Amino acid sequence: MKNPKRPATIAALIIGLTVGFGLLFDRTTQKAMAAPEAPQNAVVVLEGFSLSGVNFQVSASDSSAGAPTIASGSSLAQALADLLAAGFRTQHIDDRLTYTLVR
Repeated sequence: MKNPKRPATIAALIIGLTVGFGLLFDRTTQKAMAAPEAPQNAVVVLEGFSLSGVNFQVSASDSSAGAPTIASGSSLAQALADLLAAGFRTQHIDDRLTYTLVR
């Protein structure tokens, strides 16, 4: 004579394992497919120049991964304002209008 609870127990175990593995796989898939996190210490280096003493422009720019890029020829004042508004702070400024900003 067979135990009537045994098939129900086996079915419950199979369902439980299937659901458990499904949840585990779903979490690892989401984590693996997530976008990489932005670096904590993003850096932007700007160099500016002025034509005839007015309208300072960005002459060169370099950005680390995850930091915004600034186009050459854009307004230096606007680039600095945008970076400061985005949470960057000035780290270094030299006498040739080179700014290093970090977040």
